[in-house]
Amino acid sequence: MGDHMDIGHALEEVPEERLRTEIGGFLSDFMSPAFGSLPKREIELRVFDLMRALGVLNSEATIYSLMTDLKVTRAKASQLIFDLEIRRHGSDRERLDELVKEALVNTRFAKDGDYFVMEIENPLTLAHMRQRIRDIGHFSDTSFNSALVRAPLDTVTDLILEIIPNDQHLAVKEALVNAGAPDTGVKAVIRGALKTLGRKVIGEAADQVAEGIVDNSADFLRPIVDAGIGQIQERWTALFAADQNDE
Repeated sequence: MGDHMDIGHALEEVPEERLRTEIGGFLSDFMSPAFGSLPKREIELRVFDLMRALGVLNSEATIYSLMTDLKVTRAKASQLIFDLEIRRHGSDRERLDELVKEALVNTRFAKDGDYFVMEIENPLTLAHMRQRIRDIGHFSDTSFNSALVRAPLDTVTDLILEIIPNDQHLAVKEALVNAGAPDTGVKAVIRGALKTLGRKVIGEAADQVAEGIVDNSADFLRPIVDAGIGQIQERWTALFAADQNDE
């Protein structure tokens, strides 16, 4: 938006009825319980919410774009998003788990698949991811960048098993075995599958193996975290076959 946000232009796109509803709601909040009684932080949060509701700010805007549009620090932008999100979705564990799934699906691999590296912009999702990892007795490394979660393969395996419903664990394992994974325990099968995918994505032979097989690692991870049994066999058969040919 350049040096200054074009608020007028953004508001031109808002239907009048919605404009009246959103501004009316904001003014009602501002007057409760009396004019000027809301703390400064609360007013800022409600103005931020109003700007997102009217499209002046994109509701999916990155922290960096908020920093530049609002001329605030990274910490301030992150706190605004966190405060708003936790009010709306902080108790919705199912939605938060879905956001964690997306982070897992869109991961990057490091060190031959031994580590998952997840970049998570949304501070509430990030906090929930860290808590989920702590809940299962593991740790995650965010020492280099607070938006990056770097977690060992064992941690991610346990996290996936925690997110997949218990009654689907065996079906996921059997689908991977039918696709070519060695027939061992549930955790070992999933861990081995993740390791295989990581090796193919960043291993020495990645250029040759990935062509036509691993265009996007999310295509392989999504059916696992969603327990999409049919898609698991469809996606993973060629990958396991390619892995065996390399050995």
